[in-house]
Amino acid sequence: MKAVGCVAVVVVVAVAAFFGITAFVITQGEDQSALTERVELTVIDPRDVGTGSDSGYRFDYAYEVAGQWYGAERFVNERNWSPGQPITGCVDPDDPRDHVVTVRNDPCGEETIVAGSIKQASPREAP
Repeated sequence: MKAVGCVAVVVVVAVAAFFGITAFVITQGEDQSALTERVELTVIDPRDVGTGSDSGYRFDYAYEVAGQWYGAERFVNERNWSPGQPITGCVDPDDPRDHVVTVRNDPCGEETIVAGSIKQASPREAP
């Protein structure tokens, strides 16, 4: 009976460790230190979405680097941003499609600028 209890404890610890490591890896994201150039994002058509603690805004956005416009889509929780407030991003000057959105003017060029991973924008027309 003691052996069954020990096995159960080992299984619980292993499962907890797996989920803890997975959560850590997901929240850490990729090295963002190549994203050194700050850009101002042009927010296009912000839409209210969600309810309660999941409410916020989904919008398209665009930014310009070296005469080329890029764009993507984003969701931002209403506690962090609302329409009319400025919003910026950090981009990789060598590949401006790679970027992160910063709603708090986080410093660019850091290993972790924002939680999560680097986003890919697509070339687009100027808004």
